[in-house]
Amino acid sequence: MLATTLSYSLASQHTTLAISAKGLPLGMLDQKIYARTELPKEQKEMKKKSHGNALCIEDKESIKWLESLENANKAAEKTTVVTVCDREADIYDFFALAHRLNKPVLIRAAQDRNVNKASIYTKKNKQKLWDVVEDMPCTGSITIEVPAKNNQPARIVNLDIKFGEFMMNPPRNNIKNRTEVLPNIPLQAIYVIEKNTSSEAVPLEWLLITNLTVDTFDEAIEKIRWYCLRWRIEVFHKILKSGLKVEECRLSSGERLIRYLSVMSIIAWRIFLVTLIARTDPNLPCTILLEENEWKVLYAKINKIFPGPKISPPSIKEVITWIAKLGGYLARKKDPAPGPIVIWRGWRRLFDLVYGWELAMSHTCG
Repeated sequence: MLATTLSYSLASQHTTLAISAKGLPLGMLDQKIYARTELPKEQKEMKKKSHGNALCIEDKESIKWLESLENANKAAEKTTVVTVCDREADIYDFFALAHRLNKPVLIRAAQDRNVNKASIYTKKNKQKLWDVVEDMPCTGSITIEVPAKNNQPARIVNLDIKFGEFMMNPPRNNIKNRTEVLPNIPLQAIYVIEKNTSSEAVPLEWLLITNLTVDTFDEAIEKIRWYCLRWRIEVFHKILKSGLKVEECRLSSGERLIRYLSVMSIIAWRIFLVTLIARTDPNLPCTILLEENEWKVLYAKINKIFPGPKISPPSIKEVITWIAKLGGYLARKKDPAPGPIVIWRGWRRLFDLVYGWELAMSHTCG
């Protein structure tokens, strides 16, 4: 599952999305919609100076990561889930909770923290996390194709893979040290680094942290592939913002906004699912997605003739292409598969066509 936060002008939305190992979005396991409290200027300055460390995790906004970990695993009690998060979740308390619950997590590291210390108070034999992983032996390499992005050209890159164990120590400034003994947490690091980078491109570098076992090169590659699926939730948010345009909503109360965003999130997930399932299982019948009158109206719109009784339901790939055409997709030979935004536009058009057809059929002349 993937957990991340999406911020709007009026509210913030923290969503945990379930993704299969093949990359299909299975639904939402948890969601929190909230508005940030505006702090007085003096409190803002104090928080900035202390970096928020003087507060318990329960009093910080970052408690959302811990809550989503617990709630999502309760929602998927009978299934083993791996919580995959970006760098914002690189928090000691998050790893401590996963350790206590014995739940697997995979996080991209953000902090070059001190590790492998015999005591949190010792100043001797300190090791930085990045120094530890850089000293690990290279276990192999992989070659990937990186698309053009941010004025950087597309390129083929070789990535060195390193992995090994380390001990995450509780931070000295964690306020819970005053009342309890916080545990050291055994973790695995997977380091992905691009070598021999051209001067035009920023080198790729990932440092992933997990409490899962990583003993072989293949197991390290498996975890890297899982983290690559984290981008799925960014696409989910793009559907919400660019496709469903939830930021343009102007409801009069927070309660109404929460209900609206919850419904729109379900629609966004469904659009995302049908976009990808048409690529992974293109020969499935369209009846798993559309009612009989829906696919027949769509068939008639595209083919200019209403399907007779001998016409079998088309495949899901065909109907998704037809729906995308309603949204402006050209379907030329070299065009990539339709994306979720154009599918959503076509889906709205299909709703109108079906509604018009049902309205016409409900009234007869004479």
